[in-house]
Amino acid sequence: MSLATASSVAAERTLADRVLAAIPLLSIFLWLCIVYAIEAWAHGTPWLFGDELELTQLSRAIADTGHAARRGEPHSFDTLWTYLMAPAGMIDNLHSAYTSAKYLAVLVMTFTVLSAYALARLVVSRGPALFVAAASGAIPALAYSSLLVEEPLAYFYSTLCLFLILRVLIAPTRWWLIAALTASVIAPLVRGELAVIPIVFGFAALFLLWRSEAAARWRSGWSAWDWVGFVVLTVGAAVILSAFLGHHSLEWLIPTRLYKGRILNLGLDAAGALTIGLGVLPVVAGLAALWRAPGERQTRELSTFRSVLLAALIGFGMYTGVKAAYVSTVFATYTYERNLIYLAPLLFVGTALWVERRRVHPVALAASAGFVLYLLLSTPYDMGRDIAYNAPGLAILQQANRYLALDPTGAKIGLLALLAFSICLLLAPRLLGRASVWFAFAVAGAVIAWNLTGELAFAGASNRASDRFIDNIRRPLTWVDDATGGASTLYIGQQMKDQDSEWLLEFWNRSIKAVWSLDGTAQGPGPTLTPDPRASDGALSHDPGYPYVVEEKGIEVVGTTVATHLHQAGGALEKWNLVRVAPPLRLRSSIVGIFADGWAGSFNSYTRYSTAGNRTGRVRVVVSRKSWGGPNETGHVTIRIGPITIGDDKQPHVVQATKTVRFDIHSKEEEVVTLHAPGPRFRIETTITPTFVPIQLSPQTSTDARQLGAKVTYEFLPPRKAAHK
Repeated sequence: MSLATASSVAAERTLADRVLAAIPLLSIFLWLCIVYAIEAWAHGTPWLFGDELELTQLSRAIADTGHAARRGEPHSFDTLWTYLMAPAGMIDNLHSAYTSAKYLAVLVMTFTVLSAYALARLVVSRGPALFVAAASGAIPALAYSSLLVEEPLAYFYSTLCLFLILRVLIAPTRWWLIAALTASVIAPLVRGELAVIPIVFGFAALFLLWRSEAAARWRSGWSAWDWVGFVVLTVGAAVILSAFLGHHSLEWLIPTRLYKGRILNLGLDAAGALTIGLGVLPVVAGLAALWRAPGERQTRELSTFRSVLLAALIGFGMYTGVKAAYVSTVFATYTYERNLIYLAPLLFVGTALWVERRRVHPVALAASAGFVLYLLLSTPYDMGRDIAYNAPGLAILQQANRYLALDPTGAKIGLLALLAFSICLLLAPRLLGRASVWFAFAVAGAVIAWNLTGELAFAGASNRASDRFIDNIRRPLTWVDDATGGASTLYIGQQMKDQDSEWLLEFWNRSIKAVWSLDGTAQGPGPTLTPDPRASDGALSHDPGYPYVVEEKGIEVVGTTVATHLHQAGGALEKWNLVRVAPPLRLRSSIVGIFADGWAGSFNSYTRYSTAGNRTGRVRVVVSRKSWGGPNETGHVTIRIGPITIGDDKQPHVVQATKTVRFDIHSKEEEVVTLHAPGPRFRIETTITPTFVPIQLSPQTSTDARQLGAKVTYEFLPPRKAAHK
């Protein structure tokens, strides 16, 4: 049905007709909202750090000041989503504010149902369009609606933009053109990745023009050399565009210049995860929809849809591959399916074409099935993990591994069987006659069921991660705010390479305004600082004048402890102390270079800046490998004690040692050394070489990939005579 015909029919419908017609769509929206709201209610805390913390910092700053900031430092505009979340940040009760933000995300992301339906109705009839709406609202990535990330708004907005682009290219009018252009311009402000949307718009228009009769007549007179020239010009334009993007974006320059193969491989991995999450058949049918089915009447709507689908596949596919390749060079290698989820509504529309017409081009089916076959064989399934947060499509396999003991080999066999079954299903309507209509809708229902199962699996894994974080940090989560009444608080730690607990503490306590580390290991989002201590009394530079400090184990700030809180760190219970500072901000003592579980690497230290009554004392140093029973090289230990000297790096050192102790440490051994302190202010430095990596020496019993020396503890003791009083 053309748009003009559809418009005339719609004009004749009464209000009651419209309300009744909307009930199925609104029912889909309502029931999905209920499911996702329950998931959000069960999701106790953020866990995807630092994404969720950064967006929270920005939205809270917008709520408080009207301007984006991270830990008080002004930040440039990032995404419109932080402005939509900002009203939740105005709620005083932090639990209520967090719940409100989650429910907002649920509502916004589920609105995709409506935009996906509108998109599908441009191409197919009402029944298949309802399938597109339900399937688009049930993909595994909908579990992101429980997290404070950009996907809830970006997924809905991308689908809306694709609808507007398709609508204006089918029947251009001034107002639809203005709407599509405006939405495309705004898209990058919703999420940076949606800068792809204007490119999709441009490519789709070019592809549609290429498909036009005028262009076909023009090409009919081309010679072989004309085609060669066209190919050369196209390649040249692509090179120039890539050079332009590389000049303005390091993220584009590095992968496209140095890691072209990685772009392709990681992009295909993401496509494989999306294929698994959508249930295989929608990707096979969606890609096959790029070709005309036998007996199909060519229409403007179908030509335009195919142009938009092809443009979106190129745009989002290229972005995903480039981003994954770049991240692999600066952080880690992930399967970045979350950057491809925006293709799902278009692939479902392609599937809806099959549901409506129940036929597909055999050559197209063979080509798309062959591509999907490669994806299923090459994609890493990540089944050894409970959740792969960048690849929600893999959650259904991870859930099967968790509850059904399905291994990767079994999963691969099952997926290949599903592919073969999908091919048979897509061909079956030819043999079913009138029953093919009900058969097609049964297949559509199975696709929705698969997607919803994957969504529930991903949401379940996400909620389990959330529960583990709560178990680690322990309730009450807002204990700092409760004790300080909201007064500004500084966090000081060390060995903060694994900062999840601190990030969680910072999220749940608005009073924490700054994060410092004594060894330079504090991480963003937002500014961090490594303060410079003064040798005479431990006074720290850049004192913000905050009345409270949260100190980690091994760090002692001069002041009065007003609250303590137990939390899990390194597999053991540790304690945070909340200290009311006795100004100026000073350290009494600090231990640096020791992980939360007590292990140290090749170097660690203990610095004492003051003692009670300015008296001297002793220090007991325990160096232990008792908890390590595997093989390891002999550790050569050197312990040096002496006065504190501030070096050129403005950090404390031992330059002139008053005593040096050396010994060897072996597996299952422990050595105790007691040293006389040279005064009330001193420093001890312990060096252990060589280190060992547990997973390399005993991969059957350990997954620890750290470079370890030994467990080291320091204890300050009174002078020996005082100890006998």
